[in-house]
Amino acid sequence: MKIVILTTNFPRWKGDFRVPFIYEAARAIHAKGHTVRIITMHNPGAAEMETMDGMEVFRIRYLPEKFENLQQDAAGIPAAWERSWLNRLALLPYFFMFCWATAKYARGFDMIHANWSLSGLAALMTRFFHKAPYVVTVQGSDVFKTINKPIIKPFIKWSLKKASRIIALSNSLKSAVQEFGIPAEHVVVIPNGIDISQFPMGSLEARQAQILYVGSLIERKGVNYLLQAMLDLKHDFPQIKLLLVGEGDQKQYLEEFVRQNQLAECVQFLGAQSQAAVGEIMRSSKLLILPSIEEGQGVVLVEALASGTPCIGSNVGGIPDVITADVGCLFEAANVDGLKKCIKHLLEDEKTWRDTSQAARYRAEQYYDWNSLVNGIIKQYHLALLDIKKS
Repeated sequence: MKIVILTTNFPRWKGDFRVPFIYEAARAIHAKGHTVRIITMHNPGAAEMETMDGMEVFRIRYLPEKFENLQQDAAGIPAAWERSWLNRLALLPYFFMFCWATAKYARGFDMIHANWSLSGLAALMTRFFHKAPYVVTVQGSDVFKTINKPIIKPFIKWSLKKASRIIALSNSLKSAVQEFGIPAEHVVVIPNGIDISQFPMGSLEARQAQILYVGSLIERKGVNYLLQAMLDLKHDFPQIKLLLVGEGDQKQYLEEFVRQNQLAECVQFLGAQSQAAVGEIMRSSKLLILPSIEEGQGVVLVEALASGTPCIGSNVGGIPDVITADVGCLFEAANVDGLKKCIKHLLEDEKTWRDTSQAARYRAEQYYDWNSLVNGIIKQYHLALLDIKKS
């Protein structure tokens, strides 16, 4: 089968930390014997066309390079939309060029797999040219942030209704898709996975007195609540350090909070890191924490589980699908006391922490290996093609 993967976000180069799960999914599909071509957004410094692991990658220019700011950080288009009205204007030439590239480069392919609903809209609007059915994977913010926007919602609803199949990363996302009027039987839950081999189990004895956050430093990730929790935790656990990996428009605010509250000795901002570096940090950490107030799934949780690092996350979106009671702890979003209680529980009870660590690795192997997950995705392709033949 010949498959085009449309995505508004993709690694800028091999080894890049941005959305590695899209690249790994594409590679796993390609490994099953299928031809894969990727169409995505160009970023400053990235190649416009290259071959990665036997897959063609087309990165589409939409403005002079110095003005291509829609992927300024890993948070993607939703964050860019919130950042400035100039970014909203930039979406117009981007979407036009994205549609042009889809019409051109998807011709002759059997299937389009659109990641994020905007890609689904591009697949729909160019169908006259490529003639291929399309499957949409909704990732989170593309649904959660559009359901209440009256200008955008009709277009997203249209693209989802016309899709042959919809893949949701979590049960919460499936419910959100149904709010667009999509029947439940039209939506299947398949989570994002990881390349398990890239995240080996870390030695429990080598763990340092540190807890970890990995992700964009933006408001919806709730990092401010984690810093508030550190105000008390630094007294209860004077040796513990919090490592923050990532960039985003809240970084300056968070750094100022750390300075004003004398947290500099126990909080470190590590900036953006490669996937390999993130894996090393995970294997040396006691806990990974994802305090989001909105989350489609949280692939970083899966990476931590594979590393044997117990996880703490807010009880929102797809996080409860990943963090079960045997691999970590959930707290109510924005509840700093609940977050502190989870951290204390796992740091104070060594046996529970060790048992949780072992269970974490097992869960990642059983449920989140791309080599297995892509079989479900490919099944959706075949069902979509079968529907076309029947009609």
